[in-house]
Amino acid sequence: MNAVDTPNEDDWLIDDSDTSSTQTLPPWRVLVVDDEPDVHSATRLALSNVVYKERSVQVLSAYSGTEGLMMLRREADIALVLLDVVMETEDAGLRLARQIREELNNHLVRVVLRTGQPGQAPEREVVLQYDINDYKNKTELSSQKLFTTVISSLRAYEGLNMIERNRAGLERILEASTDLYHVRSLREFASGVLNQVSAILDVGADGVLCVLHEADQPSPSTPVVVAATGAYAHMADSHTPELAAQPFWSAVQQAFRERRSSIDSRSAALYVGTPEQHEFVVLVTPPLPLAELQRELLETFCDKIGWAFDNLHALDAMRQAQGRFVQGIAELFQALQGGDARQLPARLEPLLDHLAQQGLGSIDAAQLRQRLLKACG
Repeated sequence: MNAVDTPNEDDWLIDDSDTSSTQTLPPWRVLVVDDEPDVHSATRLALSNVVYKERSVQVLSAYSGTEGLMMLRREADIALVLLDVVMETEDAGLRLARQIREELNNHLVRVVLRTGQPGQAPEREVVLQYDINDYKNKTELSSQKLFTTVISSLRAYEGLNMIERNRAGLERILEASTDLYHVRSLREFASGVLNQVSAILDVGADGVLCVLHEADQPSPSTPVVVAATGAYAHMADSHTPELAAQPFWSAVQQAFRERRSSIDSRSAALYVGTPEQHEFVVLVTPPLPLAELQRELLETFCDKIGWAFDNLHALDAMRQAQGRFVQGIAELFQALQGGDARQLPARLEPLLDHLAQQGLGSIDAAQLRQRLLKACG
């Protein structure tokens, strides 16, 4: 195999739409499993200048099937395995290919067999019997063909990985949406939302959840931080004076003002308007730029949690109404025990109003009032 720079005629293979970013993206990880050190050196040299979607290629090395299996167990996100067939045994590579799929249950990584002895492992039989993605003869695998194989394998891995992340993300959204219906306070809801956002992104993120006002806040037009995570955790106190100086604060205010979400390479301000006309903003600053799939998952998640937010408000309103009703009952009994008929109408009216709101408007308020007054004698 000749180790040369990436040829210009193959550049069309990597002409996919990219999102420019000043942040360094993690490299694509390619594992070479081969007992010949020269193969590792030549592969590393041939891929040293390859960049696909603004991510370089990192070459990992294993010199036997056993070592390759250990590497795959230990290292995450390996996209491609360039696998020799004959190593410590004549079928070491074939056994590793089967272990990857069956023992490690890894169906995302792309596996390309490279053999210097094609007669030892006939291509037709190997492709039919083993879950591999390509079969190459080492003598034919030039630097140009290696480049083509790697890029096409990375593209396939990226597509499969996106499908899997989409499935996992939607699964988390369904679970999170259900869980958020069981919270008992606004702060518990806000913390749950931020934790679920980090889980959906699968990378962790610093974030805040803001509402326009709380019951004890005098100014309803000022956003209030209800919960915060990561680097913003100390801002969970809504009275923190440094909020206005934070870079993200203008994005929060803009989201409330324009009633729409805004997402850029450094942050996502997600506006949520609920069916009952409540509103809140979730702002997250992930360590890496958000991919299109992650943006779509976040927007789907925010669409689902509006109902849970309304449910929480209804539950809180019901608890407060029940508390007032219990207090009213206590005051009514105090008036009855004291025999003070003058206090009965004032004590009775709020209770009747509450019963009417609960769908018990058929009660004859006048008759009930007369009976209570008569009972006081």
